[in-house]
Formats: sequence, C-alpha cells, structure tokens
Amino acid sequence: MSHRPLASTLVWVATSLLVVFFFGQSLAPSASLYTHMLSPHTVDLIGSIPKVILPGLTVLVAWGVARKFEPGNPARLAWSLFAVGMFGLFVGQVVLLYYIFVGRGDVFPSIGDPFFVAGCVGVVVALVAFVRAYATSGFPIGPRRQLWAIGLAAAALGALLVVPLLRPVMAAPAPAVEKALNLAYPALDFLMFIPAVLLAWITLRFRGGKVALVWTALLAGILFTAAGDILFGYFSNLGQKGLAALIDAVYILAYGCLAASVFHQRELLAA
Repeated sequence: MSHRPLASTLVWVATSLLVVFFFGQSLAPSASLYTHMLSPHTVDLIGSIPKVILPGLTVLVAWGVARKFEPGNPARLAWSLFAVGMFGLFVGQVVLLYYIFVGRGDVFPSIGDPFFVAGCVGVVVALVAFVRAYATSGFPIGPRRQLWAIGLAAAALGALLVVPLLRPVMAAPAPAVEKALNLAYPALDFLMFIPAVLLAWITLRFRGGKVALVWTALLAGILFTAAGDILFGYFSNLGQKGLAALIDAVYILAYGCLAASVFHQRELLAA
C-alpha cells in the first residue's frame, strides 16, 4: 500500500476512534475514563485538537489537489475555493481551541464566528463550482431536467428536515446575535447540502470507484456538519448541556469525512 492510501486510512481510523470515545461519553458520562482517568480539561482538549487538525489537513491537501490541475481548468478553481472555505473553518476552530487552552471553555458567540460563517460561504461557492466543473467536463452527468429535479428534491428534503428542527431555536429566549448565528449555520449547511447531493448523484455513474467515494465522503461530512450545527443550536439556546459530548462526536465525524474526501481525491489523481 502506498503512502497516499495509507493517509486516508489513517484519517478514517483516527476519526472512528475519536467518535467512539465521545459517543461513549455521551452514553456513560459518569464512567471512570471521563471522570477519574482523564480531567475535564483533557477531555476538552481531546475534543478540540482534532477539530483543528482535520480541517487543517483538509486545507493543505485540497490546495495541493488544486495545484495538480492546469490553470484555467474549472476543477482547479473549485478545489482552490474549497481550500479557502475550509481555511475559514480551520481558523474558527483555532480560536475555539485557544479558549480551551486558556481555560475559558466554550465561548459563543466568539471572534471565531465570522471565520466560520465566511468558511461556510466559501464551501457553498466551491460546491457550486464543482457542479459547474462537471457540467463543462464532458463527463456523462445525465439530463439537465434530471439534475434540476434532484436539486429541487434535495432542497425540499433539506427544508423539511431543517425548518421543524429550528423552530424551538427561533422560539427560545436568547441574545439576538446568538440566535442569528444558531439560525445562520444550519441555513448555510442547507445551501451546502443541495450542490453536495447533486455531486453525489452525478458521481453515482462512477459507482464502485474513487470518484464516487470522494463525493460520498464530502456529502457525509456536510450532513454531519449540519447535524452538529443543529445540535449546537439546541445546546446553546435550550440549555441541553448533556449534548456536549455528542456534539464533539458529530463535528469530529464531519471533519473526518471532509478530510477523507480530499485524501481520496489526491489518491485518485495519483492513480
């Protein structure tokens, strides 16, 4: 096995172990591993550091992938935009990690939120650029009417899932900025979801290959990001403190899937 497939395997293994760790904490928060063997500060660091490392790796690998396409290739622009968007998420997580290091715990809203919002917008733009890149590539992407139907179906499904979940967040008493952010993040996830579904649908024609794996992992990362944002909205606005470990697990899974997607793309180009 070359070092490139090994890299994506390590991402999946590390992500899986961390997710099991935090799902275990959400199911058994009083277990000795989380209360005696490890201090609360250590557990916070275990939850925060991977959320910096994984987006950081995603930025570096995505930028490297972009450089492998010749100037003027739409894929080069799309991967560059994806790297820029993920850089915003990386900086936001660095800010949150700093708060953990200095003992301030979770701070929301924080100076990291403008970077998170900008990063999400960047990822949305990148995903649209990916769809356009496939549309101009000559690959068999299917009839345009079919793609429009899939896009509209994805939009309807996203609205059916997101809107009912956000109603309690809208009704909860909270400062205006906090409530706006808790609504903005799922809304941006919703905008990511539509082009991500289109990409996954287009690459189903390459089922069984790494092309489909790239976009399936990316779509999974976006879905888990949306789940984390919705859970966080409940956590911050509705006072559900017992969700902290579950939120860590979901966000780590999201960033792990996004990192794995770019590693798989790098492997695809290397092959």
